[in-house]
Amino acid sequence: MKARGLIWRCVFILAVVGLGFPVGMVGRAEASLDEAVTATEPGRTEDAAVAPYTYARVIGYASVYRSPEDAASGRGPIRGVGGGYVWVSLGREPVVVEHNGEIWVQINPGEYVRTRSISIYQPSTFQGVVLTEQPAQPFGWILRPVQPSPAPGAAPHPDAPTLPRYTLVTIYDAKNVGGALWDQIGPDQWIRHVVVGQVSVSPRPAGVGPNEKWIEINLYEQTLAAYEGDRMVYATLVSSGLPQWSTPRGLTRIWWKLRAAKISGAQGRADYYFLEDVPWIMYFNRAVALHGAYWHDRFGYVHSHGCVNLAPRDARWLFDWTTPSVPDDQNAVKPTEDDPGTWVWVH
Repeated sequence: MKARGLIWRCVFILAVVGLGFPVGMVGRAEASLDEAVTATEPGRTEDAAVAPYTYARVIGYASVYRSPEDAASGRGPIRGVGGGYVWVSLGREPVVVEHNGEIWVQINPGEYVRTRSISIYQPSTFQGVVLTEQPAQPFGWILRPVQPSPAPGAAPHPDAPTLPRYTLVTIYDAKNVGGALWDQIGPDQWIRHVVVGQVSVSPRPAGVGPNEKWIEINLYEQTLAAYEGDRMVYATLVSSGLPQWSTPRGLTRIWWKLRAAKISGAQGRADYYFLEDVPWIMYFNRAVALHGAYWHDRFGYVHSHGCVNLAPRDARWLFDWTTPSVPDDQNAVKPTEDDPGTWVWVH
């Protein structure tokens, strides 16, 4: 993690290293967070690309033409898109053309829309952490800007730095004050638990072998942890289903993986959605999947129609790590007896 001015320097030294603050027993199987984490800076990755395509939301309703020339000559549109929460993929390198003073963009071969009909969105650059050793304490990410308090239940210190969203912190202790849970993230630094998405090491679920890969999704915390046997190897924030479309609980296996595909639902209803080229999809419970979400940056809060939304870089890491493996020259694969799907435990 790089220090970013005084705020980041304080967070890193006090919350992660501890400056002598007791961090519990650290043995061969456990490590303090700064020792266990290999990548903590949001957006840090070997590949600079956040998502495989450029994406745009359709504003209201867009008429689709075979070409800008067709529209200029009076030929009618070949179809329309919109009427709900609709996103289109513009490819890896969008094709943009100007005709008669209007700017057009290609959404598919032989399909063009006016750029004023869409709004291009930059996907979230947030990314979780790779863990090389078992973390000794719970940890988590700040969900909204907060100033630490000197004691649980106290008002923030006026000189305390404001910790920005997605700051990674160690949680050393927790206390309940007046029915509210407070977390200690450093000496004389306490914050309400509601502003943290927490990850703790969990025991392996019954039925999962000691050397198997498995994923834990904590619906209360809105976090995900990936394990190899009993050791946590990755952790991040997620967005699961909203109350009316809650993500189903239970232990299942990934049964289908796709590098990219369309996801849609609620046709003819007010909550209709259509999402092109959703990246790194891992179906694990019928039509419920883990997948990259390029259309929002609400990780750590419920936000979906039931699937588990991941920041694109997290989705790519998990897609490459989980089984079955998808060959580079294929878009989709299903598990086999020799290459079964990774376990997914939702609770």
